[in-house]
Amino acid sequence: MESSLDISNNLPLTNEQKSSYITRMKAAWARLPDEKKAELKPMLDEANQQYADFVANKTPPQHKFHNILRMKSYLTNDWDGHLQAHQQQVEAAVEIKLGPEGEILGTGKYEQLDPCWELVAGTVWLENLLHKHPFPPGAPPIIPLPVPQNEKLRIALAGDFGTGNFGANDSPSTKISKIIRDLQPHITIHLGDVYYAGTSPEEMSKLINYWPAGSLHSFTLNSNHEMYSGGGPYFNEAVGGSLFYMSQSPWSFFAFEYGNWIVVGLDSAYCSGVMDLYMNGSLGNNAQLPFLKTLAQKGKKVIVLTHHNGFELDGTKPNQLYNEVMSAFNGLTPPAYWYWGHKHAGAVYKQLNGTYFCCTGHSALPWGYSSELASSSQVEWFEKKNAGDPDEKLRVFNGFTMLELDADNLTETFYDELGRVAWTPGKGDTRG
Repeated sequence: MESSLDISNNLPLTNEQKSSYITRMKAAWARLPDEKKAELKPMLDEANQQYADFVANKTPPQHKFHNILRMKSYLTNDWDGHLQAHQQQVEAAVEIKLGPEGEILGTGKYEQLDPCWELVAGTVWLENLLHKHPFPPGAPPIIPLPVPQNEKLRIALAGDFGTGNFGANDSPSTKISKIIRDLQPHITIHLGDVYYAGTSPEEMSKLINYWPAGSLHSFTLNSNHEMYSGGGPYFNEAVGGSLFYMSQSPWSFFAFEYGNWIVVGLDSAYCSGVMDLYMNGSLGNNAQLPFLKTLAQKGKKVIVLTHHNGFELDGTKPNQLYNEVMSAFNGLTPPAYWYWGHKHAGAVYKQLNGTYFCCTGHSALPWGYSSELASSSQVEWFEKKNAGDPDEKLRVFNGFTMLELDADNLTETFYDELGRVAWTPGKGDTRG
């Protein structure tokens, strides 16, 4: 179900739009069978309590609830006064805090308490709770790439890019799009997330219209936010559209082979749990894991790309997705590198069990200094420099990652939104 009120222009919601989304949210709830409502109720109660704790004590809500924090309040006509408290917070311009991951606990555009997370993302998720686009059968061909003469293969990675342009000046993703074009990569890969809910208008206006095409190929991964719409706009408008169609359609996973390298992009969102708001990645029971096993058996160096993270932000506690991916390499050489988005930080981790990891999910959303990354001994580097943004005083620089490959070697470079090198391996780095 698509919105009858297009919000893809990134302007604040009008009262008419707010009212429309609340009506849609209530209608979606009313259509659910009683057993599904009973399953959802503990989640909504917990999210409601998380927001109550934030209002009372400024305790940061858990990130997994931020799309439904005040959903119970909307569904019950603000029985608890949370919506009134939100409005008072906006009017009082209270001091904005940071959560441990670097989340900005404000009510501004794309901040953690932006009401559109519930009104748009939450509503669309609720509308599509019981159905999603079919997963395409089979597996894609492995794309062979010739080694360019006298130059390296350049690959640009940008995660969580799909905000479109917002604010008084160029937004970070708009700046990054221009910088990537100037670097003239052969391949560009979006690691997923188009906000707020990967609807058809958002796929066009916030991803496709701004995405910098590679000279050879462009790919885009599925994500939790795009699954809020059931995945249909992602598969139809993005993968099925002119920008990504020739390289990828109809699949949400892909691979290309270059010299002694194989780069594989996996769909960690489609089989993620809908009741967890697709927050925890999984490959599921489809062609992906056999596809990955086939690639692992080729004996080449593998670069894995996913939307979801394989372990916690601080570099500890491997999760289900980590175990699934690594199972394909059982008894074989593990992936050489693994890059993901989902967490909205730029972070480089020390080698773990033979694999180098990076989070490059910082290409668009406003994000701040992460105390969780700062305190971790597993983190090699993370983006911590304040961006000097007068509208987002706590924001650190957004950025993206460039990979340069020759037949046997890889060079990583993190760039910030101004086109400056933010990190590249050097002497003293474990990745150098």
